[in-house]
Amino acid sequence: MPRANVNGINLYYEVSGSGPSVVLCHGYTGSHQDWMFQVPVLAQKYQAVTVDHRGHGTSDAPSSADAYSIHTLADDLYGLLNYLDIVKCCLVGHSMGGLVALRLALDQSHVVNSLVLVDTGSGPVNIPGYADRRAKLLEIARIDGMEAVFEYDARRNPSSLRRFERYPRLFDGSKRRMLEMPVDGYIYVGQALSKCEDLTGRLKEISMATLVMVGEEDVPFQPTSRTLAEGIPNAQLRVVPQALHCPQEEKPETFNQILLEFLTKVMPR
Repeated sequence: MPRANVNGINLYYEVSGSGPSVVLCHGYTGSHQDWMFQVPVLAQKYQAVTVDHRGHGTSDAPSSADAYSIHTLADDLYGLLNYLDIVKCCLVGHSMGGLVALRLALDQSHVVNSLVLVDTGSGPVNIPGYADRRAKLLEIARIDGMEAVFEYDARRNPSSLRRFERYPRLFDGSKRRMLEMPVDGYIYVGQALSKCEDLTGRLKEISMATLVMVGEEDVPFQPTSRTLAEGIPNAQLRVVPQALHCPQEEKPETFNQILLEFLTKVMPR
C-alpha cells in the first residue's frame, strides 16, 4: 500500500491517471474511498490524488490530542504534495476536508491553482443537538469501539437516518469507513474540529478561482456555503439538487458534471 512519511507520520494515499493534479480531501470519519465515484472520471484527464488524513483509514493515528488540528492536517497535505512532487493542483475538500483545503490555500497558496469547497465552512458550524450527541458518541467510542459508534449514530442521528433511508446503497461503505477509523483518530480529530480557527475574516485573501458546492438539502451548511461564496473574491456557488451533506456520493453524476465544468475552465492542459 502506498504510504508517504510526512510531518512525522505515515499517510496512505492513492494516485490515478495523469495530467494536471486534482487532490481530494475527505471529511471527518471518511477516507480516500469517499471519492470512489470521482476518481475514475477524473483519471481520464487528470492525475487524481486521494489520501486518508491522519486519524482516518489506514493512515497513522497518534494517541495524543496535541497531534491533531486543522492546521496540522493541512501541513500533512502540504507534505504529501511535496512528496509527490506536485507543484500546482486543484484542491477539492469536503466538510472537514474543506477546512483543510481552505487552510492550505491560505498558508501555501503557491501550490493551489484552484479550489473546490464542498458542504463545508470557514469555521465551526453550529448544528442543533450536535454537542450532546457528540459527547455520547465519544463515550461509546471509548467503551465499546467504532462499530458501536456507527450503529448508535445510524439509528439515532436524524441526518444519518435521512441519508440511509434516502440512499441505502451508501450504508455499507459508510460503515466500513467508520470501522476502519482508529478510536484515537475519532476522538482527537473530533476535538480538533470543535476548536478549529474561524477563517471567515481571511476569505478575502484567497485569490484563486473557487467553486463552492452544497447539497440542496444540507440545511446546516447552506449559510456557511453562502459565506464562503460571498467572502472569496473569485468564487461561484453551485447547489446540487436533492443532495444532503455528501453530494459526491449521493448525486455523483451531477456532482461530477459540475466539477468537470469548473476544471475545464481553470486547469491548464
